[in-house]
Amino acid sequence: LMDLTLDGLLDAEAQELLIGLKSRLYDTSKKVLNLHCVELSKGRIDPKRKEHAEYLDNICQQFVSQMTTQIGVEVEKEEEEYDWLVEEVRQHSTMASELSKGVNGRDGLLGKISVTLWESTTANHGLLVIHGAAGMGKTTLVCKLAQEMQGVLEAKVVLVIRLLAANHPHRPNINHVLHSICLQVCLACGLAPPSLLSVSSHLELQHFFKTMLEDVSQQGQTLLVILDSLEQLADEHQAHKLHWLPTDIPPNVHLLVSMDTTSEAFANLRLKLGAAGCLFEVDHLSRDEGEQIIESYLKAFQRTLTRQQKEAVLQNFKATGSPLHLKLLLSTAKRWTSFTPPSDLLLGSSIQEVMSSRLLKLEDKHGKKLVGGALGYIVSARRGLLEAELRDVMSLDDDIICEVYRYSLPPTPSLIRLPPILWARLKWDLNDQLEERWTDGVAVIAFRSRLLSEIVKARYLTPERRGRTHRILAEYFLGCWSGKLKPASLPGLTLLLSDRKVPPQPLWFVAGLANVRKLQELPHHLLHAGLWEELRQEVVGSAEWLYCKSRVCGVSSLISDLDQCFRYMDCSETRLVHDALVLMKPSLDVLSGHMDQSLFYSELLARLSSLSSTFKSVIGQICSQCDDWLQSCLEPVLIPKSSFLQQPGGALRCVSLFSGVLCLDISVALQLLVTGSADGMVAVWDLSDRQLVHALQGPTGESKLLCGEDLKLSTHCLSLAADGSLKRWSLKSGQELHCIQEAGPAGSAPSSVQLQVSELFVYTWTWTQVGSWPSLISQISSSFMTLIQFLLLWVFLPGLPLIQPVYAAGSLSERLAVSAEVSCLELAQHKRLLLCGLASGTVLIYPLTLPQETLCIPPPESLSPVLCLAVSSQEKHLAVAYKDSVCLFEITTRDNFPTVEGPLGRAMLSVLQSPLSSMALLPDRRLLYGTDCGKVKLHDFSTTASSDLQPHRSRVTCVASSNWGTHALVGSQDATLMFPLLWFPDQGLFFEGVLCASFSESDQFVFTGSQDRTIKVWDVASGNLLYVQYVYSPVVRMVTFRNGFVALSLEGSVIQEAFRCPEHIDPAYNPLRNIRAQYRVTSREKHSDGQQSCMSDLQDFNPAQINLNLISMLRTKPSSSCILL
Repeated sequence: LMDLTLDGLLDAEAQELLIGLKSRLYDTSKKVLNLHCVELSKGRIDPKRKEHAEYLDNICQQFVSQMTTQIGVEVEKEEEEYDWLVEEVRQHSTMASELSKGVNGRDGLLGKISVTLWESTTANHGLLVIHGAAGMGKTTLVCKLAQEMQGVLEAKVVLVIRLLAANHPHRPNINHVLHSICLQVCLACGLAPPSLLSVSSHLELQHFFKTMLEDVSQQGQTLLVILDSLEQLADEHQAHKLHWLPTDIPPNVHLLVSMDTTSEAFANLRLKLGAAGCLFEVDHLSRDEGEQIIESYLKAFQRTLTRQQKEAVLQNFKATGSPLHLKLLLSTAKRWTSFTPPSDLLLGSSIQEVMSSRLLKLEDKHGKKLVGGALGYIVSARRGLLEAELRDVMSLDDDIICEVYRYSLPPTPSLIRLPPILWARLKWDLNDQLEERWTDGVAVIAFRSRLLSEIVKARYLTPERRGRTHRILAEYFLGCWSGKLKPASLPGLTLLLSDRKVPPQPLWFVAGLANVRKLQELPHHLLHAGLWEELRQEVVGSAEWLYCKSRVCGVSSLISDLDQCFRYMDCSETRLVHDALVLMKPSLDVLSGHMDQSLFYSELLARLSSLSSTFKSVIGQICSQCDDWLQSCLEPVLIPKSSFLQQPGGALRCVSLFSGVLCLDISVALQLLVTGSADGMVAVWDLSDRQLVHALQGPTGESKLLCGEDLKLSTHCLSLAADGSLKRWSLKSGQELHCIQEAGPAGSAPSSVQLQVSELFVYTWTWTQVGSWPSLISQISSSFMTLIQFLLLWVFLPGLPLIQPVYAAGSLSERLAVSAEVSCLELAQHKRLLLCGLASGTVLIYPLTLPQETLCIPPPESLSPVLCLAVSSQEKHLAVAYKDSVCLFEITTRDNFPTVEGPLGRAMLSVLQSPLSSMALLPDRRLLYGTDCGKVKLHDFSTTASSDLQPHRSRVTCVASSNWGTHALVGSQDATLMFPLLWFPDQGLFFEGVLCASFSESDQFVFTGSQDRTIKVWDVASGNLLYVQYVYSPVVRMVTFRNGFVALSLEGSVIQEAFRCPEHIDPAYNPLRNIRAQYRVTSREKHSDGQQSCMSDLQDFNPAQINLNLISMLRTKPSSSCILL
């Protein structure tokens, strides 16, 4: 439509403004705007005209196309590293700011807390605790306090506030809370943020949090950390026991927490604090404070009450003095008129009575089934419900549908939905109790107060109704009724099949866009609905679900789901899957959850495959799904053929205790384990939940420990350090109570110092000195253990065998006796010979078909030990390396029995030369070998000629030749791979020294094992890196086997994997997409007589590319080097 004047003519001024606006928009947005020219009909668009209809269609298509493109671009954008933190800080700060506006009264309590904070700024002080009954306004109080303390302490105070009940019923994980706080403080104060490895460990994160507070204090900055509603923390890591919460706060740092007085967390805190700490109770409001709140509330809504109405509100409020109770009263009172009868002024003397009265009125107005169903679904949801989800679920509820259509039939019997107006009316009446909350990019409906949720649950979710509610929600998120007809029994009709028009619920909407709501809600509802078989099939036994959930929601969320599952279900397989993911968590955390699907499936298969034959219903299904997906993967992938990573069922946690455990003792009465380490750290563990309670930092050096057994008299321990200091510690608070310097000789080893306690004295003695002091604790029993590097915490499953912490594929087939220490081994696969080099210089050769028929190569005259063995690719020759020479032998057969002839040749090694470390026997009797100092040489046994090749900067760890003798590879401790154009040591988390290598049977690929605990696969022809796999332990030996390899890790695991590579690889494929590394690249000239600059060699350099050409590798011209970051 066009703008017209009062007399019906076109408004010329409006036309000019419109033309100017169009011109400016077109000039600034030509890329997204298309120019359309159309003649108006009587000053407007007429859709009945053909050209006008085409114009409207083009406009709509253009809009849809551009919006689709922009949405796709936004989806593909990588999330900034700290975007989630910024959003979380903004959410809590905004909420705290809003809540602080509604605070009236409490001036005296606010003043006391403010003074306490201000006075404790310059010295060490205790924790500040605000506690009170539910509904007393603790959250609004801490929000108001945060606002005021910014002015009291300092203008530049760093304020960190977390309202832990803000997203109820979801309960936050303590690790996430600590991580977000540490990141915010580090970014604000200029400190180094916690590393990925620290974040993955609760103990490391707890230690970092306490250390960070000390660092901020030393900088002189003022920090205020406020944690509201500690009782709302999730159960993971026994957070409610508050082992993670420091009680001794350094200067300039303030830690303030609030919690419910009746909660378990508060009881644990009282026990933890003892006489220390400052506790402030939030008591009930007075009548005067209640009047202030009433006036402020009514003024905000531009309402007023008569004297009688106001007195009725105050009279009901007087019984509790609760701000929440008063708010509910005023929510009802603001709807009164001046002529509301006195009988309607009876509101209720408690929160429960007010809510019950309110809900009863809603049931009379809207229907009991509708109100109970809607509110029941809201409080049953794990993270609230979207409004569209709530209408869909209510449309699936036959009880609600029957109540809605009891007096009239639906307009279309084949399509039954809840009329939108019914929910809109109910929502309007519940406006004061419900809120729209943004979580994970969507707006969900939830109750404003956790207490109101509990009241609704108690009223509507009876045991029978609770199970039915969860079942309907589970069916909705499973998509059971999407596109299907659901039977309905309406009054006056027989069974009716109707479409409820609910959307499908795929796991992935499109590639890369997961169904987050399904991931969050489905496990919770399947579990509480008792649909355990569906839970096993759709969640626990689905490899795709496990990957999607860990990728989108985080592995901690997935582990929490499975933890809940095996607590309710009698399913040992669920526990094993849970434990497997616990073992995978460190690597997933390091990759920030962005582990490729192929890496996830291969690691899961490498942990569970050996259990698939025993546990077929869940684990067997997962392994089958992983193997099927890997076999059809469109990218290069290694497929595990055995379980070579630590399996579930054994030690889930191998906790590295600082620099190794030297001594330990147990307090049976307190159920505490105390350990001492070489760096002076005394660790106190809770044996009931296997959590670290205290990390007590003593002087650096080895120590001895003693713990008391009597709970009343012995809540302490003694530690004797290598510097001679004797300290007394409180096992409850973690505080140092007493210290005696020079109680023992400084620098003495712990085994040479003895510590003993009697009722009156403490004795220490060595072979030359005895000392005694008045007893610090009584009834002491001591125990001592020699050096332990790790403390293993085992988990035993009922009905399952104990699985050893180190696993190997296959079983022991033969034990072969030898006469001296074994120094090296080699295998001739085709001739089935095992070659064993001994320290005595003897070489034993075992035919694997007849292992008792042993061949022997006698030692040389010098009796030098065997350093290395090498078999040629055709297995015709054998090279044996000694300290002073390398001998060549021929492997033949006589009367169908293997024999060794020779030596055919001998290469003498210089005595002044560094010992040979690795070698490979090439075709035509040529030997390529490297030494401990990094030298690389090529020796020809036919001509006895030797040549020096380009050396390495460190010890050569592996030399490998291809099966057809066309390529060779040299690796060293600095991760160097030597090839014709490039050799690069790649340093970083995933790139450290090459230890072993082998070529595939076809020589198309080469596999390398590295000190960085990875296996890499390279394409021989192009030099491209095809795949990187993290295997948790350095791979020290590798042998080609079929279409893959068999390898041995430093921990003793036997790794068997097949490599699958499609014929065509996507040009955009990047095997390093999840790896951040620093490369140091060295270039060499292509031709010895050509002049080529380093820059020209590197202009097309790809850090994931090498060239495997033996001839060019033999050139000796020095290289230039550069650094690529």
